[in-house]
Amino acid sequence: MPNSRRKILTLSLCLSLLGTAAATELVGYAVLPADTFAAGPASGQFAGDGTKAAQPRFSGQPVQGFSGVHFGPGGSYVFMPDNGFGSKYNSSDFLLRLYTLTLTPKTTPAGTGAVNVGSFLQLRDPDRKVPFLIVNENTPDRLLTGSDFDIESFVPMSDGTLWIGEEFGPFLLHVSADGRVLSAPVPTPDLAAGKDPAKDLVRSPSNPAVLSASPAPGATGTANLGGSKGFEGMAANTSFSKLYPLLEGTVVGDTAGTLRLYEFDVASARYTRIVGRYKLEAPANSIGDVATVNDNEYLVIERDQASGADAKLKKIYKIDLTKLDADGNFVKTEVADLLNIRDPQNLAGFGPDFRFPFVTIEDVLVLDANTILVANDNNYPGTGGRGADVKDPNEFLLLKLDAPLTLGNGVGRR
Repeated sequence: MPNSRRKILTLSLCLSLLGTAAATELVGYAVLPADTFAAGPASGQFAGDGTKAAQPRFSGQPVQGFSGVHFGPGGSYVFMPDNGFGSKYNSSDFLLRLYTLTLTPKTTPAGTGAVNVGSFLQLRDPDRKVPFLIVNENTPDRLLTGSDFDIESFVPMSDGTLWIGEEFGPFLLHVSADGRVLSAPVPTPDLAAGKDPAKDLVRSPSNPAVLSASPAPGATGTANLGGSKGFEGMAANTSFSKLYPLLEGTVVGDTAGTLRLYEFDVASARYTRIVGRYKLEAPANSIGDVATVNDNEYLVIERDQASGADAKLKKIYKIDLTKLDADGNFVKTEVADLLNIRDPQNLAGFGPDFRFPFVTIEDVLVLDANTILVANDNNYPGTGGRGADVKDPNEFLLLKLDAPLTLGNGVGRR
């Protein structure tokens, strides 16, 4: 064999081996069936335009749409669904909650991969901190619904309270350990150069101030952020003195496909700066979640808008807040390709090559230096991830990374 051909074959073999080694490994798998419900009022009675059907579709509250996750008590996890059925107008009977789940991942072929749904925390505003009308405005408990806020990310604090990032404002919400809103939602200032943060705000089309405004004929609205493009992901530094909420969409005036990562000072409850911008691989992509690795490094889920066989990009990248390119965008390092996962034990039942092709993958949590938890938002009763006519379940993955993370103090399950 000529030397040139031998070198080419050797190089091809090396690249093949490198490609195999680079695939993240599935080491745990669990599934919560799509048709899982919790106690509560009937739901799903409204269409996307807000019209009301004669009867609700569901007799209770679907346990679905998980968009944020953190550790819970006794080895459990706390998952937070988003606003419910996909829009402000069809989710007024979907109650905003956080659920405690116990996972028994399938780690061997003989395992079960079960998920147990435990208690839930109901978000509510009995003290009337929300300064605009909500669905349950004149009820004693003022339970919050998916028509009031589109909650997408949260950070539990050491005092038991929660900071929640949402998309309709976009706002940050501060709630107590028992789910009460503690203060008025914090609006998002436009901290870009030349803006006055005292009056210039970032607002989506669903912001109450935008909805209440009536632009003159022919004039544009006052929104400067796309719908459902607010704080999809949020993490904190290891001391929990700073929050880092990440927008899902580009603010008008910014370069297309770049997303602002803000810094929020918890003690003063004020935004302090735009740390940098996350640049999407394609402007049409979205981010799904942000997770803390250490004070400088954070994981970000990025995804395209497709599912099933059409899905082309579902990845997790690592960014370093101190490393920006010349344009002010974070330098990204790929950590996991969710469409190229090794499953040598066939834990998920799809063979040795596992794909996680759901349209919305919105949960990532660092378990230890070598392992992360990833889960999807199943958009109940949406389909497409596992088949055109199959309701997407909630799937939970334990993934072993190829290279260990450098964890900050307190990060991971201790």
